[in-house]
Amino acid sequence: MKICRVFIVGLSLLSALLLPGLASALPPPAPTLLAPASGASVLVPFTISWSAVSDPGGIVAYNWQLSNSSGFSTVLKLDSTSGQTQGTVSGLATGSYFWRVQAVNSAFEQGAWSPARNVVVTGASAASPGTPSLNPPLGYSTFHPWENMKFSWSAVPGAASYVFEASTDRNFPVGAIRFDNIPDATTGFAIGNPEGNYFGRVQAVSADGIAGVPSNAVPFSVFYGNPVPPPPAPLAPANDAILTLPITLQWAHTINPQPSGYEVQVSSSSTFSTNETPTTVQLTEPGTKLLSLSAGNKFWRVRSHQGMASPTTTAVTAWSATGRFTVSTAPARPVSVTPVRIPLYSGDDTFVEVQLSAAVPAGGASIALASSNPAAAPVPATIAMPGNQGWTQFQMLAGQVTSPTPVTLTATLNGVSASSQFTLQPPSLKTLTITPTTTSGGVPAGGSVQLNGQAPAGGAVVSLSSNSPVASPPATVTVPEGSYSVPFALPTSDVGVKTPVTLSASWNGGTVQAPISVMPSPQPVSLSLLPATVIGGGPGSVDGSVSIASAASFDQFLRVTSNNPTVLPFLSSSVMIPAGSTRGLIQLLPGAVSVATVVRISVSGGGITRSADLTVNPAGTPPPPTTLASFKVSPLSVAGGTPATGTVTLPSAAPAGGISVSLTSNLPGAATVPASVLVPAGASSASFTVTTFPSASTTVQLSARLVDSILFAALGVGPATAQPTLSGLTLNPASLVGGGSASGSVTLSAAAPSGGATVSLSDNTSAAVTPANVTVAAGASSASFTISTSAVTTSTAATLSAVYAGVTRTATLTLNPPASTAPPAPSLLSPARDATPAQAVTFDWADVSGAVAYRIQIDDSSTFAAPFVVDQVVTASQFTAGPLASSRQWWRVQGVNAAGTAGAWSSARRFTPQTAP
Repeated sequence: MKICRVFIVGLSLLSALLLPGLASALPPPAPTLLAPASGASVLVPFTISWSAVSDPGGIVAYNWQLSNSSGFSTVLKLDSTSGQTQGTVSGLATGSYFWRVQAVNSAFEQGAWSPARNVVVTGASAASPGTPSLNPPLGYSTFHPWENMKFSWSAVPGAASYVFEASTDRNFPVGAIRFDNIPDATTGFAIGNPEGNYFGRVQAVSADGIAGVPSNAVPFSVFYGNPVPPPPAPLAPANDAILTLPITLQWAHTINPQPSGYEVQVSSSSTFSTNETPTTVQLTEPGTKLLSLSAGNKFWRVRSHQGMASPTTTAVTAWSATGRFTVSTAPARPVSVTPVRIPLYSGDDTFVEVQLSAAVPAGGASIALASSNPAAAPVPATIAMPGNQGWTQFQMLAGQVTSPTPVTLTATLNGVSASSQFTLQPPSLKTLTITPTTTSGGVPAGGSVQLNGQAPAGGAVVSLSSNSPVASPPATVTVPEGSYSVPFALPTSDVGVKTPVTLSASWNGGTVQAPISVMPSPQPVSLSLLPATVIGGGPGSVDGSVSIASAASFDQFLRVTSNNPTVLPFLSSSVMIPAGSTRGLIQLLPGAVSVATVVRISVSGGGITRSADLTVNPAGTPPPPTTLASFKVSPLSVAGGTPATGTVTLPSAAPAGGISVSLTSNLPGAATVPASVLVPAGASSASFTVTTFPSASTTVQLSARLVDSILFAALGVGPATAQPTLSGLTLNPASLVGGGSASGSVTLSAAAPSGGATVSLSDNTSAAVTPANVTVAAGASSASFTISTSAVTTSTAATLSAVYAGVTRTATLTLNPPASTAPPAPSLLSPARDATPAQAVTFDWADVSGAVAYRIQIDDSSTFAAPFVVDQVVTASQFTAGPLASSRQWWRVQGVNAAGTAGAWSSARRFTPQTAP
């Protein structure tokens, strides 16, 4: 007899299929956005709301998207509501954003998007958790593929958990690498593919799911060719130490230690041409214990694996410096005899490890064993230590005790003994487990009682109780003698509200408890079968698709029944709707029949029952006629963003009213289809548009279903063509007096796509400030923006940056202090005209207003064509030079103001220095 098994899947291709009669003739209309008003300034978190729309089949959900561009070329956030006309937006930095909404009807047809509306985020409200400060990654920022990277950040008030994101796009669009529910202010992960320059950021999430403002973005890179850190440094044992087993090797962590990343070699050769022990790999901590080595001199070294240096080659550090130690040649003696499993309970089995101080000779050795309580801890009289080994183990099965019982184990070799003591515990209650911990009322859950140790003779009779009649366990369950656990069924009752229940298990003086939450059962919306006709007992199965109106954050259950258990029995009486989904799958395996038999399958919950009939035919029955003749798509491959055309064909003309064919896509992010297409009355085919989106090259599987016929068509979708990049950033003017404004312009290599291209802008000084971004309009290749500047006291170079599609361009804007009046020409004081001063000559002149420095020139010509002293700058009104040639000389001075503007030269004055002594 065939039986029916129940399996649960998410939104798979089959579980997304719809009954043809459920499809609407038209998709639902676009909602009208209500709040916030267009252009409104808001604090995060904020609520968005929209008008409800109507549809003949009813509206089951609304989808919303948020982007930093009006064309939604980059979607930053999205979510779906179960029919509610509002949603909460959180986790945004300050800036300008756009949002839109679409409706989804009961046939899961997605309506048109509403017109986008702009909103400006100006900060965070008190309801938002704090903003963490993300630190640079541990060690360095240049990693290899599959190298574990460790990040940490400041803990912030209001954070129940954290979310870490990584992306090659610093806008962090939907689809970025994301790690949720991080409990502490640290995380570690590895990126295998693709290589690239990444950005990481973190944001706090409150207990009620509100995301805070994202942290600063930290850059890092993942490339095969990135540098490798230095090797670990050996710490212990000290070089040339004489040691007995066991021997512990220790080393300092590498800069960025990897889980299971250390590799150790130990050899009797300093060249490591041979290794006495196998290469030791996959060590996480900076140390390892050597349990068995031969006597004599040993050498050891360690290195660290740091990801991959190529798709097939590991990136490793160099080997460390070589350490040296000597294993003692003294005869082996027992060091320890220790059970591995502690605490040990009655009936448990455990390995017992025996450690010697040195390896035994090549012929091996026999070690004597003894137990102070052979009934509680039986051990063999002897065990054999293999030749050239210093460690071994044997298995021990503990006996039954009724109270804690001390036991001493002893090992003896070469007249020397070692002992260890442990306490054997009687069996006790360990856990009471309920699965699932949240279930729908009326659907039984499963329970399990587990013991520490094995149940004694006669078994363990465990008492069960509940603090609510909503969940009613049996009064007792018995763990069979020699067993560790026993399962039981936990019936539940229908409830109107969430009902928490605590279950208790008691035995032998101990009590354990477990919670379960019984939830109101959801109401089924639909039940469909594919195929609806099957050969009983055949190799094929039937997939039943069950839908509910809205998803929940926990698994939900519906009761499943068959009106003919002989043909279609159920091992499980329920079907699960996974958390976050509105669909579950029942896989049916009907038994063989001698005549055609119609079996009714029903799903029930929330007072509602949905049913579907399955026709089970005897072997040899001809298959039903095909309802779909063909399904094709043209062209077979397109660039993302380019539509394709799908066509379904019937074996004959559609009857009055037409025929609706259900459509699906297994990769809606790359290509979407309408939920259905109508073949008009009298026609035998109908076409529809396949909408595609830019993506990495992929193959999308499209399906068309009518009754029991389902056909597939493959469509290749590749990257969009002629995607523009950022080709230039120019400034006009490139130099100006601080406090004025300049104009900047960004240029793309090609016309901006639909929705425009948003170019991010930044500056490296508060003296020149750019807007956060500028948008190049769709079809245009450039856009301008204004740069505001502040006054400066000295000439200042500001570096401005523009980033788009991973390309960065920079330009320099020079800010100058305001012009000022040049200082007047100084009056010369000494030496006097035609004076003959002694060597060295001190030149003196009168200070002038506005001068902060002076420039002096000395030459043997009044034209100063080639001064002996060229533009010497001094801050005092005096300068000493010499020795000078003993011939007629000329000198003059000019003042320089704070802006660097030089004044007029003084009149030139001649003098004749005396001959140097």
